Amino acid sequence: MTALRVGCLLMLLCGWGMRSAAQESPIRQGATEITTWAGGGTGLGHSSPFQFVDAGLRLGKVLTNAHGSGWLRGNFEYALDVAPLYLVFQDQPVVRVNGTAATQRQTVYGGAISPLILKWNFTGGKRFVPFAAVEGTAIFTTRDVPAGDTSTVNFGSGVASGLQFLCDGRHAISFSGHLLHISNASLGNHNPGINIGVQFRLGYQWWK
Repeated sequence: MTALRVGCLLMLLCGWGMRSAAQESPIRQGATEITTWAGGGTGLGHSSPFQFVDAGLRLGKVLTNAHGSGWLRGNFEYALDVAPLYLVFQDQPVVRVNGTAATQRQTVYGGAISPLILKWNFTGGKRFVPFAAVEGTAIFTTRDVPAGDTSTVNFGSGVASGLQFLCDGRHAISFSGHLLHISNASLGNHNPGINIGVQFRLGYQWWK
């Protein structure tokens, strides 16, 4: 089943539990966000052989009342992500018996933590709440990423935007896109990095 079909099914189930659209939004000052999410992404340009799949948990806290007017009206949230599953698929350089250079596909296991997520929720809508965020991430893997004499520790920075579909006073479905840059900050002998990558996520939220 594709991610799109899963998303549509979740939204349908979410709609069955929908209460009155006039109720107070759960995304308000003091609210706590708990989100389980899964996603996947790829490098772009010369980094296109780099792909990854990850899944994890987000904890967030809305810190302010709504500010602004019109479509910009919203509130500020701090969040962190923990991803115990972070699979990297990359090309590993090898030298064949005849001396020619080649690559073979390699799967690398790891995990990640994003301790710095600054998120703005656009709260002007009733059921659909867009958001934008900046994110900082640390990635730990069992082998060097990218392949080569690089590092098993990398750091990611990037931006994200998405949409939260409110099911009722406590639950929501989220879809998001993420642009990121990955570098080992010269912890390894080489630091080719992933100049730019793109990721898409599907999440299920609880608001308290």
